[in-house]
Amino acid sequence: MKILARSGMEFIADWGGVRLDQFLTQKMPRHSRAALQEMIRLGQVLVGGASVKPGRRLKPGERVSVSFPERAWNRSFDFEARVVYEDKHVLVFDKPADLLMHPTRPDWLKNPRAAQDEPCRNFAGLMAVHRPEVLASGAGRCGIVHRLDAETSGVFVAAKTEEAWRRLTAAFEEREVEKVYRAIVRGRVPENLSEIDAPVGRLTGSRRIKATPFGRPARTALRLIEEFPDASYVEARPLTGRTHQIRAHLDFVGHPVVGDPDFDRNAKLRPPRLMLHAYALRFKHPISGKTLSFRRNPPADFIRFLDLCRKGGPQ
Repeated sequence: MKILARSGMEFIADWGGVRLDQFLTQKMPRHSRAALQEMIRLGQVLVGGASVKPGRRLKPGERVSVSFPERAWNRSFDFEARVVYEDKHVLVFDKPADLLMHPTRPDWLKNPRAAQDEPCRNFAGLMAVHRPEVLASGAGRCGIVHRLDAETSGVFVAAKTEEAWRRLTAAFEEREVEKVYRAIVRGRVPENLSEIDAPVGRLTGSRRIKATPFGRPARTALRLIEEFPDASYVEARPLTGRTHQIRAHLDFVGHPVVGDPDFDRNAKLRPPRLMLHAYALRFKHPISGKTLSFRRNPPADFIRFLDLCRKGGPQ
């Protein structure tokens, strides 16, 4: 193997008849075969300087070069400015609304480093670029222990070591982590609606998660912050940890989150995105046991739409 630079590597086929994707799987064991096949299709792998198909049979002595072009989003995103807190074990991050948590394809789990080569900006890829030691530490999923929807802004925590990842994951499973969300919802929420208790799950044959008798038990505490002519500003605390729980529960009581692609069907005035923000996070440090609390106010696009609601915008 010959290292070309930080951007790639080169191999010489020392035997013939093997498929290109199989050859690279042996030479680059940290990458899944599916990921390598995608790289070949994208033209990141050349045989003798030419693009070929994954099934191309190699001839002895052929030169195979692999490149890892740096994605523009790696350079343009100010990762450090988004770090709220960091030590040797954890990193608390203020997520913008346009950031995916990780690639949508499942094969990235076999090779977390491949997340940085995804065409869409994602937190896992940013960790691979800016905190590569996390991958080397053995922390799973590039340190991700819980997720926010792609369009949800706000604060979350990631692990930087295997032990921190294991303990934080267990803390979330045991519901020992307190999360607080802020949301703008359709309609006027009654002040006495303080808790939503309804099973949440996915119906057979459907990808949408909703409140359903066939789901798993779920509870969300709710507090009205401010009401407008046709909308409300609320605070939601998930008391259980179901996927899309807050969105499903608010739809269940007739007050979907404004801009929710699954539940909000009001087309007269569309917000810039899903109006959901992870406002606060409270957890015990996985190593020291010290209680840590963090808050981040909603970003500018959320505040602008909130001001519009105060003026009677959503109809």
